[in-house]
Amino acid sequence: MTNSKIHKDEVDWLITIACSSDNAELKSEAIEKLKEYGLTQEQIEEKYKTLDSNGAQNKAFDKAWTKQAERNEFETYTTIEKIKIFFFGPYELFKNFSSGLRELHTFNYKTKFRDRVILLIAGTIFWILFFILAFKFSEYQRQKEIDKTDIRDWELNRIK
Repeated sequence: MTNSKIHKDEVDWLITIACSSDNAELKSEAIEKLKEYGLTQEQIEEKYKTLDSNGAQNKAFDKAWTKQAERNEFETYTTIEKIKIFFFGPYELFKNFSSGLRELHTFNYKTKFRDRVILLIAGTIFWILFFILAFKFSEYQRQKEIDKTDIRDWELNRIK
């Protein structure tokens, strides 16, 4: 097995999934990841036999979950994702009443949670100001056109 950034308990959990899952897609994905880490099919089966007890599987899952939560804490959005959230996040928020904040909080994405809250608030303020300014500008243009209109003929006909 190659020494990579993956934690030992995560490998154990992937082995458990690969050997005991009923979902074929999930099983093949777990096997694929394990092979990326340098494990052969024989090593996977051998390791599964040592993890065969339910307690060991649950312990491996809990440790893998804790390790993943630690990784999630400082994960951030890319610049493109931030731009999408800024411009389209308020639309999604008001269309579906789903901000995505609950999931970020649940899975311990502290940095992403803070960034998303800030971007949603800033994006909402931006769109409100945009629509107000667009309305004010159209009213200004309308008033300018009204002021330009020549009404001398109308006034002359009215006086007579």
